[in-house]
Amino acid sequence: MALLEVKNIDKNFGKKKAMDNISFTVNAGHIVGLIGPNGAGKSTTMRAVTGLMSYSSGSINFDGQSVTFNNHQALDRMGNLIEYPSIYPNLTALEHLKLYAMDTKQPADFKELMQKTQIDGDNFGKRKAKNFSLGMKQRLGIAIALIRNPKLVILDEPMNGLDPQSVHDLRGLIRSLADEGVAFLISSHLLDELQKLVDDVVIINHGKIIETATMTEFFSHDKVRWTLATSNNDAAVQLSKSNGWDATLDEGHVQVSGAENLQQVITAINGADIQIQSLNTVTGNLEKSLLDVLASDDKGE
Repeated sequence: MALLEVKNIDKNFGKKKAMDNISFTVNAGHIVGLIGPNGAGKSTTMRAVTGLMSYSSGSINFDGQSVTFNNHQALDRMGNLIEYPSIYPNLTALEHLKLYAMDTKQPADFKELMQKTQIDGDNFGKRKAKNFSLGMKQRLGIAIALIRNPKLVILDEPMNGLDPQSVHDLRGLIRSLADEGVAFLISSHLLDELQKLVDDVVIINHGKIIETATMTEFFSHDKVRWTLATSNNDAAVQLSKSNGWDATLDEGHVQVSGAENLQQVITAINGADIQIQSLNTVTGNLEKSLLDVLASDDKGE
């Protein structure tokens, strides 16, 4: 049985359909990426899952219990960071953790949690949050999301404001918790970082789920592409198209896909007396795969 089951959820804002028959699951220990363009319904869906927003029809079940706007009993083992964390400017990081742990029967160990999220320095026990950088506030928000020793953590744009090292460390923290059985539902516009982390993807567009898949399954949309720099890129593009392949010129490189294999491309270009100066094979790109799926969905409307 899935840890989280969202089934046939509908939500209207006036005449606009914010959630249209939304259905997906999240299993224990899995990291699921909820991705789509701005306004697709990602934050609305996350708010419904965390009991912050009502919905018109359907059901949300977490750990065997129903979740609605008026029923929050199941949420004691769910953590979340949606949009920006609620930070009180005159409280320290430690005071925030104590505050958010007040209604929790078995909160996480404060010291251990501050170490995991890298807010364990002496200054963070004394300095007020009004003096925190955006990255510091984001790390504190993640610590707050983990205060309940949750089975499921909902994170909306958790990498906002973090420097590259902090993003790397956050990935490591999330992966280590997932290995211990904690599930994650994460939305982020940093698709290259999300690609390094998630096990499964849920694609949402115009308030509808258009695909759910493992990362391996999802990458099947992305055809193998070859990126070439040649002595005559324009001629290489035209030659590729004349062979029935997809070809574009992007930032001084020729992008080719649709050929049976790489040798076919090399033979055709060399045969036209065009010199290949560099060559790379590209596949398994989350951003490219997402754009392809969204474009296909928009055409089908």
